[in-house]
Amino acid sequence: MRSLLLSLSLIIGSFAFAQNNDVEDMMNIDIPMNDSSLSSVAYNVRGIYQLKDNACDPANFKSLRYPGGADAYIKEIKEKLAQNVNWKTYVINGLFFVKMDITKDGVLSKLEAGPKVTNSEPFLNDLKEAAKKVNKTWTPAKCSGNPIDSQAMLKIDFSSMAYDSSFN
Repeated sequence: MRSLLLSLSLIIGSFAFAQNNDVEDMMNIDIPMNDSSLSSVAYNVRGIYQLKDNACDPANFKSLRYPGGADAYIKEIKEKLAQNVNWKTYVINGLFFVKMDITKDGVLSKLEAGPKVTNSEPFLNDLKEAAKKVNKTWTPAKCSGNPIDSQAMLKIDFSSMAYDSSFN
């Protein structure tokens, strides 16, 4: 009788301990998720171009200029891009532009960036902000010796590579 009672208590006791979730709770560890993907962006400033003005005879037209020339502008835009854009947040590929309206006083009046693609708005805003921070006065375009409003276009070719560093 004692052995039967002992066997029965061991069986009931083992079922009671089997319902304990401490081991399962201990195994269910909340691991915080960390984004280990990184992005590397390379870019090539193709140049800054004067947009054609159909109102002025090409023989009487003199293009707008940045103080120090196109190379000085490209150097400054690269500095502003490095300072103002968090490149780790973007995966961007292709040719993009910033279209700039320059008044006859040589002041930057309006910026437009493109092309607009899916989820590109934050990047295009950062691109416009960088172009806006290059804030020197331009030498305006001239038609027959008179300053005129004009447009210039900055073209930049972007190439990104995204990779997951968690497997390194």
